[in-house]
Amino acid sequence: MKPQAMAAVLAMGLVPISANAQAISGANVDVSHYQFTNNSKGTRQALRGSFELGLSDSFSTQIDLGYYRFGQSNTSGHSATLHGVYQFDYGGAIGAFWGTEDENTIDRNFYGLEATYDFTGMTVEGYFSRGRVQGQNATLLGAKLSSDVGSNLSLNAQFDYMDNKTGSDLTRLAIGADYELGSGVALYGELGNGNARVANFSSSDAFVGFGMKFNLGDRPGTTFGRRSILDRLPGM
Repeated sequence: MKPQAMAAVLAMGLVPISANAQAISGANVDVSHYQFTNNSKGTRQALRGSFELGLSDSFSTQIDLGYYRFGQSNTSGHSATLHGVYQFDYGGAIGAFWGTEDENTIDRNFYGLEATYDFTGMTVEGYFSRGRVQGQNATLLGAKLSSDVGSNLSLNAQFDYMDNKTGSDLTRLAIGADYELGSGVALYGELGNGNARVANFSSSDAFVGFGMKFNLGDRPGTTFGRRSILDRLPGM
């Protein structure tokens, strides 16, 4: 990530904080470990944080920051994303986002649209983004379903797809669970499969991940999930 881009994102988020600390409506910090079940395919550890600032009853801004470490390549990466969020009645929200991320093989700026709706007992979230991956325009889209199955337990399923316009595409499918321990602390786990296709060649690999999340603010978490490719590795 370019230092100037990181500084700009941080500045946009920190200005409302200094003006009014009570504007923080939700935030979280999490640490996680992901790896392919075939250990030779690599691992990823991450330290990530997101926070959302309420600008009015309907508008807010969300900022995501992340640091990642990859075991197979022994490299590190960073990401930052800024969301503009409009929340409407009956549990729905729409948003637009811009982000940047970098790693040894990824140096990407991206933008897109997102939406979420909270049905009774189930939340649906989807997004669409564009950006350049390895010098080529790429489309990334996905959806997530989450459902509460108890006072402390929720289950989810997620789909992500990327096409980089060079005859190759990546698909990520995962199911997971979140368990609330109390006081804003939650454990989560995920099991899934990533499929890569290039021309007539394809590769499919299973992966697992687990982590701990600390939810802060007036309400747990933030309106939207994270949008960088690095947040989907392993799996993509």
